[in-house]
Amino acid sequence: MLPFGLNHWNPLMLLTLAIPFLFFPLAAYAALEWAPRRFRTGAFAAVNLVFALGVCLSRGAYGVRLHYVKQYVIFSSVMFLVYVLVVSAQYLLLKKRLGTWLPLMFLLVVLLYVKYVPGSWNQGIVPGPFSSKALGDFFLGLSYMAFRLTYMVHEIRNGDVPLPSFSEYLAFAFFVPTLSIGPINPYSAFHRSFEKPDRSVTPVGRCWARILVGLTKYLFFGNLANQLSYDGLLADGWPHPWIDFPIAVAGFCAYLYCNFSGFCDIAIGVSGLLGIHVHENFDRPFRRRNLQEFWAHWHMTLTTYMRDMVFVPLSKVMIRHFGPKSAPHCIAACIAIVFLLMGIWHGAGWNFVLFGLWHSVGVVTVHYYTLMLKKRLGKVGYAKYRENRVIYHIANAVTLVYFATGLMLVSNSMRGMGMIFRSFRPM
Repeated sequence: MLPFGLNHWNPLMLLTLAIPFLFFPLAAYAALEWAPRRFRTGAFAAVNLVFALGVCLSRGAYGVRLHYVKQYVIFSSVMFLVYVLVVSAQYLLLKKRLGTWLPLMFLLVVLLYVKYVPGSWNQGIVPGPFSSKALGDFFLGLSYMAFRLTYMVHEIRNGDVPLPSFSEYLAFAFFVPTLSIGPINPYSAFHRSFEKPDRSVTPVGRCWARILVGLTKYLFFGNLANQLSYDGLLADGWPHPWIDFPIAVAGFCAYLYCNFSGFCDIAIGVSGLLGIHVHENFDRPFRRRNLQEFWAHWHMTLTTYMRDMVFVPLSKVMIRHFGPKSAPHCIAACIAIVFLLMGIWHGAGWNFVLFGLWHSVGVVTVHYYTLMLKKRLGKVGYAKYRENRVIYHIANAVTLVYFATGLMLVSNSMRGMGMIFRSFRPM
């Protein structure tokens, strides 16, 4: 799932930022501070639902003609009600303890059906004036919703947190700052913050600084970098020299980082002002020496989810089945599966499958290369290898080139990539 606003600047973007990051925190603060204690959770949940609908309406309004706006608002509101009912069904399954796998898999199955079954619901359901929209467009942030709530099931079953009340569950599920593009904040962090806010974790000054930094990256540096990305530089219908390709590769990588991390900065800052701690999603990823370290610091909440929900249980099963001696190969197989799933999670289409395979190959290569170095160099030699600054800078450059090049697969459709390469002229 790619961040919103990846293709073109639109004045509506200001409204889509104002609803979750200006109007919502004001209403949420009023609910948390002024509502009687017994109604506090319910009031906070209601505020989140109202503004979640507002975000869905404002973001989905892109491309809708003015005389169809009323029809769109009605249909989108109905679909939001369906969205709430589906999420509520997940709570019912969890509370009633209906089976071992059903509460865990329910929303993932819904996500798979809505997002990846081609045209199954669009026919006869989405009205004609905006039938070009996919059904998933009316379930804003469903990918993040599914991962947040399945991870909550995981935490509850491990005894990390109690089962929430229905009001707290809805407040967490539809928490507006993280609704559309994350971070995938665990319920344990939300619950601790909601029950016992700790200003040492969310200091007000730092929260305001995060919002300012996020807005600068999202609105200024992101749009500046977009001028040198695939859309900004190459999609003009004119022939281009090959030197424009590495420029577009670097431009889109910078744009994605500023757009995505900037939005997450704003979400973390606004949440912190309300006393709710949201986990970091980026930690200086461009300083990392290989893809394993890179993905541990890029979209960190997604990496954590895939580690805890897929990699760890799957690797345990495979090692138990094939034996401890096969552990390196089992780990490599699990890495490949995880990154393939991460590619598919980012979007439907063969380009996203290829993106997952691209990183499967890259991270598995790092895995085997690291094992080889440890075996050949020994503990002391490997430590010296890690400390060598020349090797670090070379490894860091290779990592960044590999990652940035792979982003072409998620920034363009297969057809779009063909058009880009046909636009280049001989030097």
